[in-house]
Amino acid sequence: MSEYEEDAHSGASAALPGEALGDRPGPGSVLMKVLSAFLSGALLVLLFLVIVPALGSLDGVWEAITSMSALTFTVLLVAALVIRVLLAAAYPPVIPGLSFVRSLIARESSSAVSNVIPGPSGTATQYVVLRSWGVSTERFAGATVSVSVLTDALVFAAPGLLFVLWVALGRPAEQGSEHVWLIGLITLAVSVVTVVLVGAVARSERLAAMLGRVGQRCVNPLRRALGKESVTAWPDRARELRTTTLNLVRGNARVLAGCIGGAYLLNGFLLVGCLWACGVEASAMPVSLGLFLYSIGRLLTIVPITPGAVGVAEVVYTAVYVAVLGESSQDTVLAGVLVYRALTWGLPLVTGAFSYVAWRIMRHREIHQMAETQPH
Repeated sequence: MSEYEEDAHSGASAALPGEALGDRPGPGSVLMKVLSAFLSGALLVLLFLVIVPALGSLDGVWEAITSMSALTFTVLLVAALVIRVLLAAAYPPVIPGLSFVRSLIARESSSAVSNVIPGPSGTATQYVVLRSWGVSTERFAGATVSVSVLTDALVFAAPGLLFVLWVALGRPAEQGSEHVWLIGLITLAVSVVTVVLVGAVARSERLAAMLGRVGQRCVNPLRRALGKESVTAWPDRARELRTTTLNLVRGNARVLAGCIGGAYLLNGFLLVGCLWACGVEASAMPVSLGLFLYSIGRLLTIVPITPGAVGVAEVVYTAVYVAVLGESSQDTVLAGVLVYRALTWGLPLVTGAFSYVAWRIMRHREIHQMAETQPH
């Protein structure tokens, strides 16, 4: 029996739901799953009956999607699956003893839930799955915060870096992309500030505390207006966050960069590929321009207003690309965005369902094996 399994079977596991301990889903759990399925269907109805018609022609969008060959879609699907693998691979390096398979099951279950249920539901799901395998609360919190901080830093820094790349390559497809310059210069400034700030915080504990103090001062007036108590611990928490992140990243920088950065870039390539597959000409939108526009859309959707940013992401990505490619491309752009979202929002619903079943089977077997090893 592993250290994690022993811990999961100890008194600490008493706070876990019965499913994490091998019990059958209770009425509340079943109801939540039914409601989640209903909400997923409702979001799809909202998307195709309200949002898509408002953005383009259904006939034009469908024609663009059906023009894609089966081979092309297969390649895009494989790329989307690789993204799922990379996202899961970021956790084992920062949670010692966690296997990749368990990380993948937890990550996919989390993604499926967060794509249909508002709030931090995905994080809670990932915690329950990993906690059932004995991952401590401290380990989980440190890993989750560290991966999130690195991901958000990349999301803020990437647009400016990709704009520089587009310029360095001679601004391909510059004609008709006048909007890119203004947006690019703004994102370049954001990227510089992000890189400088992250580097400075990494070197200075005092700066981390100062940022916590500034954030605290900004939030407290709003909390008081809502009748809530003022927060006072943000400077200390900022110092702890800095220390935890540096400790976890140290020694794992290459692996984390490969997983987080690779998933980010592959997402960009996937969106560009979907747009090309639906009829956007490569001459009008070369890879460098497509990646830059993806990074803008990703930055604008960093806070998911709706579950999985459904509806919001479709509108934002379509608007960003149409602003550069022109209104004549709206149907093909929308078609490409919908295919991309099917592979990044819809696919995790399927992989998450399989992951949940796999988790239930694995936990049942593990608990059965542990029971057999206990002295009678």
